[in-house]
Amino acid sequence: MQAIAAPEVRVLLKEEMVLRVVPPRNERLQVLDAAGRSLGVFAQGFTLRAAADGIEGLGTPHTSLWVRPHQRGGSFWLLQRRYRGALKLQLHNGRLQAINQLPLESYLASVVGAEMPHRWPAEALRVQAVAARTYAMRQLRPQRSYDLKATVSSQVYLGLESETASTRAAVASTRGQVLTHGQRLIDAVFHSSSGGLTENSGEVWLQQLPYLKSVPDFDQQSPVFRWRQPLSQALLQRSFAAIGGVERIEPLQRTSTGRLRRVLVHGPEGSVELPAAELRRRLGLRSSFVRFEPPKAGAGPFARLQNWLGLRPQLIAVGRGFGHGVGLSQWGAYGLSRRGSSYGAILAHYYRGATLSAYRPLSGWPLPPPPL
Repeated sequence: MQAIAAPEVRVLLKEEMVLRVVPPRNERLQVLDAAGRSLGVFAQGFTLRAAADGIEGLGTPHTSLWVRPHQRGGSFWLLQRRYRGALKLQLHNGRLQAINQLPLESYLASVVGAEMPHRWPAEALRVQAVAARTYAMRQLRPQRSYDLKATVSSQVYLGLESETASTRAAVASTRGQVLTHGQRLIDAVFHSSSGGLTENSGEVWLQQLPYLKSVPDFDQQSPVFRWRQPLSQALLQRSFAAIGGVERIEPLQRTSTGRLRRVLVHGPEGSVELPAAELRRRLGLRSSFVRFEPPKAGAGPFARLQNWLGLRPQLIAVGRGFGHGVGLSQWGAYGLSRRGSSYGAILAHYYRGATLSAYRPLSGWPLPPPPL
């Protein structure tokens, strides 16, 4: 069979009013307009601005621009980070969108290092490479202007900054490998640490997927396996100003593993019911695998100063894990790899019933995910 080139991905890097693009030392950048006409080759950086009539900074305003390294294998700098591939700049809601287009496998070498410490065992890095590749391929949408964001809302991508020899090796040694279920790419979600037990997808989100079931985790070495977080009076007042702060948080519904699903927050001026995800967002909690305790009584001048500043804990959040708890646990992958498990065995543990496969884009496979 003829070798098949890896697909490309389009990653939204930034949305700003002003952006500066700079070539690395001894390299040059070529700029093209929307029709592919060259606007010049630049050995120095240039600044682009969003304006009502287009993108300003290179003569006549343009609706969109492409920036690409003039040398094969080159790169570019954008806001103190360096990236491979090409850069598309377009206007959206009055701002400049900077979209990095590059081969999937090059993108993954950065993602693996951004999502997982590059000094972790090779098998753990391979686990992350396969999960990240599967996640990225499932997000490919030609009809949209980009496929992924560079943040945790998709998966973290930092360009060349997070590429290392170990992350490139993890990607190369798993090249083209994805996870499927029923001949479709799975939703290969992952999180940092579950606190000992991952969660069923249907108890966190709307749909229970057959390969995202609760399984024992092996994340005991995680620094957030167990944690305590003081919640100050000032934080609670700010987060629940409509009810005058928080006196207590009453669990209304928990998942089968013990994570919060819905809570009733009681304050001096009323109560409010909300989902655990919203509570977590407002209070900055590491996870919803949490309970709340009153603080121990304090005494002395320091306690009085805390009271005066509104910094004395009003409640203590006692929790486990970091993240939504569904799918792959990154610290669990670390723990299992230290026990000698292969990356295939680790993936099979966290994504039950999923199959490790090779993508074959020219044959029309994998099939796209079901419509949302």
